[in-house]
Amino acid sequence: MKAAVVFGGPSPEHDISILTGLQAARVLSDAGTDTNLIYWTKQAKFESVPATAESKDFLGTDRPGFAELAFSIQHGFVMPSRLRRQASLEFDVVLNCCHGGPGEDGSLDSMLRLAGFRVTGPNASACALFMDKLATTALADSLGIATIPSVGYSHSAAPAVEAAGNDNIAPPFDPPLPHPWVAKPRFGGSSIGVEVGVVDVATLNTLAQGTTARSGLVVQPYLAGWFDLNIAVRCYPKLQVSVIERPLADGVYDYSTKYLSGTQGMESAPRELPAQLPSEVRTIIEAAATKLALTMPVTGIPRVDFLWDGKETVLFNEINPIPGAFGMYLWSPLGISRETLLLDLLQEAASHPTHPGSWNANSDGAALRAAANIATKLA
Repeated sequence: MKAAVVFGGPSPEHDISILTGLQAARVLSDAGTDTNLIYWTKQAKFESVPATAESKDFLGTDRPGFAELAFSIQHGFVMPSRLRRQASLEFDVVLNCCHGGPGEDGSLDSMLRLAGFRVTGPNASACALFMDKLATTALADSLGIATIPSVGYSHSAAPAVEAAGNDNIAPPFDPPLPHPWVAKPRFGGSSIGVEVGVVDVATLNTLAQGTTARSGLVVQPYLAGWFDLNIAVRCYPKLQVSVIERPLADGVYDYSTKYLSGTQGMESAPRELPAQLPSEVRTIIEAAATKLALTMPVTGIPRVDFLWDGKETVLFNEINPIPGAFGMYLWSPLGISRETLLLDLLQEAASHPTHPGSWNANSDGAALRAAANIATKLA
């Protein structure tokens, strides 16, 4: 099987995507997979990358050995040439390593599928749902999974609140939320743009008008002293859940703790793995992750995050469709190697049709023939 590993992208998680892509490419290459490395720049251009590339090679604008690629729906990825005949890159599956933004919200998936490629990970519909924190909370609620109370707040509401003179009092949330709050971008991940300890509307207004939250904020009560618990799930080659991890952080498990704690990105972050939990807590988390995976149904290996009060209460937090480093460390205690995990991702994508059934162009022209002329329609 030939694979293309696509990483980077116009996203706040651009750098982490590079690390994930380079790691995945090395694992697949060592496993004997013919692999193309494709870098999606911050400017949304594509470049072919040497197999020996290191993270430092992406720090500047001068990238020796990199070659710009043209991309089109008709021809896919093409290496520009001075000759009239240009060669398209040939591969069977795209391993999507792009975290956040258009790489993880389904935009890249749809674009690549329109070009005729099979792509790993949750499909566009699932990604769009998972990246919307309010939507995933509603989904979990509908399945009977306990969730953190969440309400939406957008920058469009800020002027009205300010005009009413309510800058420094609690907004009319329904249901009411106790102070202090956690405010985070409705669409996003990796704790980027998350603010803890918010108690006034003026701060919400400022956050809601920031770059990462202009599409909306999610406001939740701050659960001080609760623990993060994460689990991954996959449905190929069979339904499985990973072991559960408890990230170890002094306060909020933020971007710096996740990715800047060591030399291996998220795999170096401090954690208890497997988490030492009461059996009933482990059962709740495994059952919730399984129910969410079967409801979509899920492809890829998304990570499902929870909060635990240290006693009996577990609340669903969010879903990460394409977690950092694919959460490969979560599967190793089960004896599932990185090679096996990534090869299964490729095989899963290869086993599914390129286009979803809803994309089939089966119109027969009857409506066009019956329309007569547009002037008639406008009369």
